[in-house]
Amino acid sequence: MGRNINRFIINLGLLLFGIATVFSGMLIQAKYHMGNHGNIATKNLVLGINYQGWSDIHKISIVALSLLIICHVYLHRKWYKAAIIKRHISKNQQVLMLSVLFVVVAITGLTPWLIDLLNGNEMQRKVFIEIHDKLTLILSVYLTLHIIKRLKWYFSTFEKIRKEAQHIESDHTPFG
Repeated sequence: MGRNINRFIINLGLLLFGIATVFSGMLIQAKYHMGNHGNIATKNLVLGINYQGWSDIHKISIVALSLLIICHVYLHRKWYKAAIIKRHISKNQQVLMLSVLFVVVAITGLTPWLIDLLNGNEMQRKVFIEIHDKLTLILSVYLTLHIIKRLKWYFSTFEKIRKEAQHIESDHTPFG
């Protein structure tokens, strides 16, 4: 049961933080970046939250998502190793492309933070943000397909965990 619960929690966290990351990122892009020509109206509220609030939500969910992805890749390390070593890349293009895209999107998203921290060139920072924004659109499609393909797993694993928990609970019921 422990293995199922761990995998389920990690995957559920990936799903929830993935949605939070994509939603907050798309919202920031659509409401604050696009059409503003560098003049972001940081005080404007969207769903009661200003730009800084959405930016914080995005950053927090990115950190949580990244940590969960590391756990997820670790849990599936044998699969990755087999797919690469045995050259099953063509059979697993979607998942491998998702993995590569995530790394590139992470790099292009973290680089502007680093440039900002080091008081670097603002134009370079904006170029990385633009690349990040565009690649994220592609990543979102791959992520959605990946989740849809695994929806049955979420439901069947949840049901297994529920049944195992009921079984354990009935084993510990005192006789009356």
